[in-house]
Amino acid sequence: MLNAGRETSSPGTELSENQAMKEKERLIKELQLITEERNDLRDRLRFLTERSMNNRPHFRPNPYYEDLERMEEAVMSILHNLEMENTEIHENNHKLKKEITFSR
Repeated sequence: MLNAGRETSSPGTELSENQAMKEKERLIKELQLITEERNDLRDRLRFLTERSMNNRPHFRPNPYYEDLERMEEAVMSILHNLEMENTEIHENNHKLKKEITFSR
């Protein structure tokens, strides 16, 4: 009678505890894999959103835009040449003014 209220551990509960532990380990591994996949996808998304539009593999550039880029490069080159020429002319003008002042 004294033992009637006490529960003893039976082999059935040990088996279910082992199954529970195995299930817990399986779920932990699955959670780790899902977390790794989520982090990988998050990194891919960040990589794609941070890249410029021209570097995206699925982006097809507009041919008119490419023409405009080439025209811009040509104009910038001409502008640079004019700036260099302007600087050179300014220096020559300064030298000539010095010579004129010296000769007076």
